[in-house]
Amino acid sequence: MLKLHNVHKSYGNNEILKGVDLEIKKGDIIVILGPSGSGKTTFLRTINYLERADQGTVDFDDIHADLKSASKKEVSEIRRRTGFVFQNYNLFANKTALENVTEGLIVARKIPKAQAIETAKKALERVGLGDRCGYYPSQLSGGQQQRVGIARAIAANPEVILFDEPTSALDPELVGEVLNVMKDLAKEGATMIVVTHEMSFAQQAATEVVYMEGGVVVEKGSPQEIFSHPKDEKTVRFLKRILRQDFDYAI
Repeated sequence: MLKLHNVHKSYGNNEILKGVDLEIKKGDIIVILGPSGSGKTTFLRTINYLERADQGTVDFDDIHADLKSASKKEVSEIRRRTGFVFQNYNLFANKTALENVTEGLIVARKIPKAQAIETAKKALERVGLGDRCGYYPSQLSGGQQQRVGIARAIAANPEVILFDEPTSALDPELVGEVLNVMKDLAKEGATMIVVTHEMSFAQQAATEVVYMEGGVVVEKGSPQEIFSHPKDEKTVRFLKRILRQDFDYAI
């Protein structure tokens, strides 16, 4: 369905991505873990051209495109097939929850306003905010704002949803409501790539866990393999630090 090959990205002399490969099948929930600065977010953003990679290719069903030199039409088509949930919500402060969801449908996808409103209302209902359509971001909690962000991403029925640390900006008591929405999407068969530090979500919902460090994929496998039998010392060190348990991994 979606295949990224040999993705490279540098900022000046700082090489962020050093040849990352990833393959996603329909219905997969790929969770990407790793320390800050490992390239996780940059990699996610190159998938739908929020960042232009310096090298690499993407295959998305019938589309084959160069990540550096893709045409405007190719970029538009890949963005049409993906939804992006941002770390810090990225909502318009002067628009209601409903307007934040309809904006992209009307402006970017040229969907008639009445149809966009109907679609947006259904998306907000799916994330438990059907009664908050007329609320502005300042009137919503962080968790509710992030759920509006998810509604915006799913409203256009994307083939793949990209989540960039969707709970990292939330107070701890609000994390669960966002993760529950994501788990529901997973149960419904959504295809998702999730950059997160939420280990419980990775363990419970992921079909594959990818560990990145230093701009490369160190290892990947099922949640059971990564959390119970990691093969690389870097993965072991990360899990010990994040989970704060004294695991006795045999490598």
